[in-house]
Parts: sequence; C-alpha cells; structure tokens
Amino acid sequence: MISRDDISSILRRIDGRGYKSYSELRGASESVDGVHLKVTKVQGDPFAPPSVVEISTVLRDGWRVDIEPIPLADLIHRQLSKTLPRSSMRGVGEGKSGVLAVPTPSPIMIPRSAVEARPLGGGGWRILARVWVGLPARRRRVLGREALELLTSRLVKGFRDALRDLDARRVAEHARAWVEQEFLRGLLRREGLVAFVGDGSILPRKCGGCWEPLEGAVPFESPPSLRLEVELPTGRLVSGMVVRRGVTTIAGPAFHGKTTLAEAISWGVWNHIPGDGRELVVSDSDLVYVESENGRWVSCVDVSPFINYLPGGVDVRCFTTRDASGATSIAASIQEFAEAGASGFVIDEDETATNMIHRDVWAEEVTGKRTINPLSDMSSELAKSGLSIVIVASGALPLLASSSEIVVMDEFRARDASFKRRDAESALENIGYRRVSKRYERPAERLVAKPLHLEKPRVKGFVAEARGLRDRVDLRPLKQVAEEQQLSTSVRVAAVIASRRRAPIARLAREFSQRLWSWDYSFLAQTPGPDISYVRHYEILYVLNRLPGLEACHTGYC
Repeated sequence: MISRDDISSILRRIDGRGYKSYSELRGASESVDGVHLKVTKVQGDPFAPPSVVEISTVLRDGWRVDIEPIPLADLIHRQLSKTLPRSSMRGVGEGKSGVLAVPTPSPIMIPRSAVEARPLGGGGWRILARVWVGLPARRRRVLGREALELLTSRLVKGFRDALRDLDARRVAEHARAWVEQEFLRGLLRREGLVAFVGDGSILPRKCGGCWEPLEGAVPFESPPSLRLEVELPTGRLVSGMVVRRGVTTIAGPAFHGKTTLAEAISWGVWNHIPGDGRELVVSDSDLVYVESENGRWVSCVDVSPFINYLPGGVDVRCFTTRDASGATSIAASIQEFAEAGASGFVIDEDETATNMIHRDVWAEEVTGKRTINPLSDMSSELAKSGLSIVIVASGALPLLASSSEIVVMDEFRARDASFKRRDAESALENIGYRRVSKRYERPAERLVAKPLHLEKPRVKGFVAEARGLRDRVDLRPLKQVAEEQQLSTSVRVAAVIASRRRAPIARLAREFSQRLWSWDYSFLAQTPGPDISYVRHYEILYVLNRLPGLEACHTGYC
C-alpha cells in the first residue's frame, strides 16, 4: 500500500505545477521490487545541478563474501557510469531534465560516495548508490509522469543492469588486483622499500591527461641488480624493480622515460584497476610529489633546515609569505608534508628550483653567500629521519654522488648505474666541493592560529575558490589526484579544518581522511551527493596550507 509521502503519490499530485513543487520530494522514498529509493536533494531549477537520489538493495544469493568492500563498490560504480546514461530520458524537457548519472571514475580504486558496499551478517552485501537525477520539466512546469518513469522505472533498471552485468570473472579479477597491490604495499613497509615497479608494466599513457596505457609502449623491465621476485597471495609469481629508502636518482637523456617512471611511482600510492598497465607499480602510501610553486601562500613553516637566512631578518623558523620563491616554496612543501608524516618525496628537476637540488661552488664564490642547504647536501640527514627522495635529475653531480641508487632510463629501458657514485664523488673532490648540512628533525605540528571561514568552496578547472577567500588557489601542482572529485573533496575538507581555531592541522586532516576511507561523510554533509572521493590527508593539507589568509603557528609561536 502506497503512503501519501511515497515518491509516486507526490509526483502524481504535483504534475503540471511550478518547478518549485518538486521540493515536496525531499526525504520521500519508495520501494520497487526489492530496490529502495530515497530523494535526498532536490534541485531548485531545471538548469541547476541535478537532484540526488539514494538507491539501495541487498544482494545475498550467489554473492561472494570473501572480497574487500572497496574494490566491489568501485566496480559497481564503473558499471553504473555506463548503464545510467543508457537509461536516461533524452530529449525530455529542458535543462538537465531526464539525466541519470554518477561521476566518471578514474583508473584507481578508492572509496567514493557514489557507491558504498557493506557486508551483511550472515552473508551478502548492502549496496547503496547516490545518483544525479535531472527532474524533468517543460517551461519550468513539473513533468510528473516523466519523473515517475525516470525514478521508479529507468533509474531502477539502470541500477539493476549494473549489478546484473557483474559476472563472477570480473568481480574476481577486480578483487585480485586489489589484494595483490595491498600485499605489495605491505611488503614495502616490511622490507624498507619505497616502491616496486613490476616487470611488464606499461608506464606511458596514451596522451597527456589520458588514462589509457600507450599502445605499443616498451614494457618495463627491471635491472637484474635491482630485481625482486615476489609470490603474491593469489599464487602468482611476479618480479620487478625495487626502490629502496634513501635517495634514488633517475637519470638519462631527454625523452627516454625518466619523468614517465617518476610519475608512475608517484601514482603508485593508489591501487589501479585491471588493464591500467600499472597494476604492479606500488608505492608507499605516504610518498608525496612536490615541486616549486612561485607565488604560493606560506604560513609559519620552519624552513630553517634548508634556508639559512633571508633578507630583512625574516624568521626562517616561522616562515610566512604571500609570495614564495621557487626555493622557499619547495622547502615549505617538504616541511609541511614531513610534519604530516610523509615517508618521502618524488621530485622532478624540470619542476624544481635548481638551487634546491644542488649547490654550485663557483656561483658561491661569485656571490660570497650560501643561503640554501640543497637536497644533495641534506639527503643523509633526511634519510636518518625516515625521509626518502625519488628524483629526476640528470645534470646534478652533487646529487648523483649523494644518491643511494642511480637508475638510468635509456630508450625507456632501466639500468642500474649506482656504481657511478664513486666517480661522482671523485669529481666533486677534484673541484673542492664539500657537503654542508644541518641536523634534521621533523617539524612540530602546527595549529590554526586564525580561522578562515569560507562559504561554498568549489573547484573550477584546476582552481579552488570560495566566498571569504582572498585569492584563488592553484591546484595544478597537486599531481597525485586522479579525478575532479578528489580535488573538490580536498577543498571542502580543507575549508572545514580552516574554520576551527587551534585545530591541529595535520592530525585533523588525517582523521578526516580516515573517515572518508570508511564512507563517513557526516563532517561534510548530512545528505552527501555522489561527488565525494577519498583523498589522503596530504591532498587535504596541500589545499589547507595554501589558503590565502589562513594563519598557522607551531611550538614557540602560538
């Protein structure tokens, strides 16, 4: 028996009325043959962002219970992104009328608000999806019959089609990829490694910004001296190149695959879907990509290990600026991420201030000053604190000499040139180069000293903006995010933390990231849409630390 508040009865009642009448659907629900629908958000206009409907069901008979929830939810999300557009009502009404959609997922497996999969006691799964629905209208009048078909027929069909197409082979393949990558990541931690690059991996992408692997690309082959064979829990025996803790320099001629290898390692913090080509490229989840960012905001960061002094008596132990230079910006980024628990950094010389990579002794003689302690000098001190570096650098002799390992990329093939370190050391001695470094300790955690209250934080392109923000934040250097929803989620969570006085910045970012991992979005929205994606606390901190006007402080300065 249908109650007065069921979706169907409401749509029949408001058919033909003004579009605002759709607001009566908010909170309404209905069950259709074992599938439950609930309207959680109603758009105010047919041209506004679509409404949100939660759709759920329980799967029991014949469903495996020995798989992880995240890869299962990820696979269902991918199916929905294909079946929902086919179920949409094209050509009905105006604006976004008739739309059924979820965000298109990238080739990584992460928790997303679009689909949740939770195991049930006694076996089976509860599947919950959040879908964008364009409630149909013509001349801003409710098309009740069309809306009824869209919600109770087409949406339900698209949802069922997505679940029906999940054959046992695809579910097993997706689950296996997750298990293998998680196993390798655990191996890294146990064996003191930063990354594993599997033999046969296809590292290059089809084009800049493309997700698909490049057809005809040279499969990766590990140098014998750096090769490790691993038996995976699925029974497969694989091999690949290990990247050990310390400093690994990736060298070689231009256009021979140096940056491609570094990018693959930086993306290895995520688990990849089958067919991506990088399923066996796995990195420590606390590895962070950094680069120089001229003009970025910095608030009370201790850059003293890298910057000896700055003009005008600027305090390098609480460095604050609206306009960081190439060197000070990357020093600040390293310290901010080290404060948050990073295990190492991926750096590309093409995106980094040269004076942060190595010193030029002849230039020092000309200027008579040494203001920077570069990575080549600080590497051993960083290693003592558990910070590793994977860096693309072909022409930095001091860095090559201080490297733990040197990997040369030659026509997209890797070879171990670590034995060349001794030659580099001898060359440095001949020119009188002497390393000068400071004792390194990870910086103290900072607090929000002066809150920043932002309204409607959002992302447009690769720029974050909000009411109450002095200036927009450039998100292009945030290289370890795979989809737009990760960018917007990072911005929204950063805005929450920025509003809290005395909030421990790194600790709160980690807590919120862990909640995202568990599909807990209550700190962001009571009724979330399908557009929230998991991000590490490092992505959140990237945005938070660059919010113009946010003031932070650490021990001795609060």
